[in-house]
Amino acid sequence: MTKVLVVYASRHGATRGIAERIGLRYVYTGNVHDTDGGTTRCSGCGDAVIVRDWHRILNYRVTDDGKCKECGRAIAGHFGKFEKAFGSRRIPVRLANFHAA
Repeated sequence: MTKVLVVYASRHGATRGIAERIGLRYVYTGNVHDTDGGTTRCSGCGDAVIVRDWHRILNYRVTDDGKCKECGRAIAGHFGKFEKAFGSRRIPVRLANFHAA
C-alpha cells in the first residue's frame, strides 16, 4: 500500500462500506468510538469475531490458531492466545518476527 487516505471520524462508516463493497475483508474502523464499525466479522459465517470500541477489545472469538470459533474458517492475520483486554495500553510489536506467507 503506497497511498494513504485521511478519513475524518464522521466518514469512517461510509469509507468502511466502500471498502467492503469492493471486496475487502475484515475491514473495521479504528481509533474512534464506533462499536459496529470496529467489529471484525468472519467472512464465512458473518459472526462477530472481534468487537472493538476505541482501543478496547470487547469480545474476541478467534481461536489461538486464527480461526473463527463459530465455523472454523481461517481469519487473515497473526493471532495468539487472547488472555485479557489491555485497554488503551500499547503493545510493542516487532515486525521482524513476522514472515510473509
